[in-house]
Amino acid sequence: MCQRVMANPDDSGAPKEGGGGGDERFRVSCNWRRPFAEMRNDLNRRRPHYLSDWTDAYTRKVVSSALFMFFTSIAPGITFSALLGDQTRVDGRAQLGPVEVILSTAVTGSIFAIFGGQPLVIVGVTGPVTIFTIAVFNISDALGIDFLPFYCWVQIWAALMHMGLAASNACSLITLVTRYSCETFGMLIAVIYIYNGLRNLITYFVDLDPQPALLSLVVGLGTTWLALLLTSARSWSILNRTARTLLADYGATASIFFFCFVPYMGANYDLTPAAHGDNITASTIATLDVPDAVEPSADRGWLINPADCPAWAIVLAIAPALILTVLFFFDHNVSSLLAQAPEFGLKKGTAYHWDFFVIGVQMLVTGLLGIPPVNGLIPQAPLHTDSLCEKEWRTRPAGHSAHDKVEVITHCHEQRVSGLAQAVLIGLTLCALTVLGYIPIAALDGLFIYMGIASFGGNSFYQRLVLFITDPARRAARGLDFLDGVPSGVVRRYTALQLLILACIFGVTLVPYANCLFPVLIAVLVPLRIVTLPKLFGRENVDALDADGNAPDLARHSADADGAAEGTVGGAAAGTICAEDGEAGPGAATEVV
Repeated sequence: MCQRVMANPDDSGAPKEGGGGGDERFRVSCNWRRPFAEMRNDLNRRRPHYLSDWTDAYTRKVVSSALFMFFTSIAPGITFSALLGDQTRVDGRAQLGPVEVILSTAVTGSIFAIFGGQPLVIVGVTGPVTIFTIAVFNISDALGIDFLPFYCWVQIWAALMHMGLAASNACSLITLVTRYSCETFGMLIAVIYIYNGLRNLITYFVDLDPQPALLSLVVGLGTTWLALLLTSARSWSILNRTARTLLADYGATASIFFFCFVPYMGANYDLTPAAHGDNITASTIATLDVPDAVEPSADRGWLINPADCPAWAIVLAIAPALILTVLFFFDHNVSSLLAQAPEFGLKKGTAYHWDFFVIGVQMLVTGLLGIPPVNGLIPQAPLHTDSLCEKEWRTRPAGHSAHDKVEVITHCHEQRVSGLAQAVLIGLTLCALTVLGYIPIAALDGLFIYMGIASFGGNSFYQRLVLFITDPARRAARGLDFLDGVPSGVVRRYTALQLLILACIFGVTLVPYANCLFPVLIAVLVPLRIVTLPKLFGRENVDALDADGNAPDLARHSADADGAAEGTVGGAAAGTICAEDGEAGPGAATEVV
């Protein structure tokens, strides 16, 4: 779902794509001698659209998207905060916890939605940041220095590095990141979400009595199933178009609400902590563990005094700051790439350098507050863009059955309100911490699994994996452009190698201490794609397999009334997010839903 974004956009503000084969596509010019040049270009590109970023928000899509993003951001945040609280204890008291993570997500999310260049990117505390923070804590503990002042200096140094890279036009290096690296990283995050969700559901049968464990399993899998069912409502043949669209837009939110209430219905209530004096035991389901008041987890004020860190430790903090900068340079820019994939047909232009500068400024704020830093979230960022897209189901050219239907994007609501609203909603949870304490963790586990599965859509890596079990007679129905030009044996070997690399990187994330190095392994995918893969599979084959996605023909969708009546898609199914093989009901082949 990502493209090679060149340093200099065209007049329309849309990023240029690398074209043609050979090494020409990977030549990068960072324009080092003109500092701030690309930041000025970013601001000039986005400034004419700033007012419309607010006025274009008057649509129900913004409401459903904000609610969806609220749950998909708060759930991982709470989970990561629990891990931080457990792994950053000094004299039995956590240094970081739910309050710090929620505050960081709300404050930085609001800043980015208002001042960021590309507001469709959702920022928050990520799993890699959690792993990194725990590693910094272990370093400070081993050196016998206070964690929070040292953590503050790590973020100060990293913030300066971020702003320096943005000012020196270094984000142009993102040109080298192709679809291969993006989709491998996206699949890694999806697998991690699914793995953690399933692992937790299984762990309940070890830690809990049979009844609460079974209820947790029903709540978790039920949340996943209902979310997948309702969000696919556009392809249904029952109900009218408006009802199907509403169900698809609010399906994930509705499923979370419903299964959060299931444990409190009827006799299930006896299996909740609320029925046992709010005590979580082996005879109750697990609910969120939140503090009673909005105050720092550690015994401190809200501001960190950088002077509390010794001079030698201040210098030492440069090393972890460099690692954090490398992590964010790849992680944030890839999330931005995924959120602006060609398939979404965005029109308002990119702002990679300015956004990275804003991330650096935010890091100064989080460092001085002693809270975790944030960057673009995967899969939340691309899911956010996808949730704002208007879509239609249409048949392929010469298609004669529902099996030939594809979902196409007709418009994307590019605005700032949904990102700001979800950040404000997350901040408001600080006023309702007691309510959060009633949410069953199993429902969030189910949401994790759903988010992982939902992020598979549009990922050609996943689609190539499906080819391994696809009937050869039905391979063309997958709608993959490279099938006609690349030998099937090359496709299988290319995909198998990518799967092996994914498995190795995922294995590293499970190894204590070594897991903080996985961003380096992700970065290695870039030279691997440029140098090694063409030698193994042939440059033309690799270029075809790693080609950029097609932008939807938005003008045709808005102007071609005849095509809408016929319900067909011209060309090679341009703009498809996914080709649904046999999901649509009979008689729906020519219906625009």
